[in-house]
Amino acid sequence: MVEGLRHLGANKIGVCTAYSDEINDRLREFLAAEGFDVLALEGFDIKEFGAASKKSDEDIVELAGKVRAEAPQAESLLISCGGLRTLEAGRRVEEKHGVPVVSSTESAYWAAVRMIGESGRYPGYGKLLESREPATH
Repeated sequence: MVEGLRHLGANKIGVCTAYSDEINDRLREFLAAEGFDVLALEGFDIKEFGAASKKSDEDIVELAGKVRAEAPQAESLLISCGGLRTLEAGRRVEEKHGVPVVSSTESAYWAAVRMIGESGRYPGYGKLLESREPATH
């Protein structure tokens, strides 16, 4: 996720998660230590294993809208939790709010295929998967 955010040139971010406040606090600390300015962070407060996959695209888009409203100056939104189904939801958030979205699953795919020499480019599913070259700061 960090690599994806950096690739897109994002420093000021809003964060959406599936997590509880305790995990969110740790994530905020981690992101700050990596040099990101976390302007807003909201989670679903899920504590049950596997429950994140039950969240709908609409749930994810709604949470992202809340974070975007709290952080209108965010350069990107991060959706953190590999259990959230974000491929379509992330694209919808980008279209609705006009900022790139980096999510756990898509950024892991993107980073993995780039490690083996492929581009990681998958058009139609958001700025990160559509990108070719790193953004300049």
